[in-house]
Amino acid sequence: MFSRTKDIPNHKNPDILFLGSSHAYRSFDGRIFERSGITTFNLGSSNQTPIQTEVLLKKYIDEIKPKHIVFEVYPTLFEIDGVESTSDLISNDHIDFETCKLAVKSGNIKLINTLIYGLYMEYCRDEREKFVEETVNCGDKYVSGGYVERIEYTPFVSDGSIEHTKIQILPKQLRAFGNCVRIVKERQIPYILVIAPLPKTIYKGFDNIDEFNQTMSSYGKLIDFNKILHFDDSCFYDADHLTQKGVETFDSCFIECLDSLKTQGDF
Repeated sequence: MFSRTKDIPNHKNPDILFLGSSHAYRSFDGRIFERSGITTFNLGSSNQTPIQTEVLLKKYIDEIKPKHIVFEVYPTLFEIDGVESTSDLISNDHIDFETCKLAVKSGNIKLINTLIYGLYMEYCRDEREKFVEETVNCGDKYVSGGYVERIEYTPFVSDGSIEHTKIQILPKQLRAFGNCVRIVKERQIPYILVIAPLPKTIYKGFDNIDEFNQTMSSYGKLIDFNKILHFDDSCFYDADHLTQKGVETFDSCFIECLDSLKTQGDF
């Protein structure tokens, strides 16, 4: 996330801005889009919920000035409070009023402690200006434009069991997502919603996925790629994320869908 926000000045006015969780920054590879003449920037972050997406939009949308926006809407992220993602933003992004408000409003003592320490490191020690993040770290490679490629992994192998769960959307996350859509609509930026591919056993565990999709569709055009692409486990390196081979296939399919959406006037 540190490298990604520092990278923003190098990728202004992209054709597409991606927002969402690690399913966004590990699924949409800007290099693949570039081969089709499409410029992109990925502002995804780990466990980014709509609450953090709203803050990032307020901070950066007018600086990035994207032509289109893709919201990655992984169902589980509408169920959690977003403490991990807020901590990530405080630790790795410039701390401004919106970030402070987010931490204080959460009422979480860990986040407030992180905020105090972050303010000290940024404004008293000037550590963020001095810090340089490694491009390759712990098996991950940061690619300019926001994408993270997994270069070291053990292939995902499912035991075949399905853990059933019902998606329970938190009202505050749905309100935040509505605010995100409003921010984008006010700037008349075309947008779509996407659910990236998941292992079959994980996706089938969402008992009310059709209900979730219907709710999301009320906010805009939704494409659930789990109903289009049917990957086996070899395309994933864990229970959530695609291997580079999977990313290549997914992004190629996504680009084809974009052509169709443009023809229909939906994007």
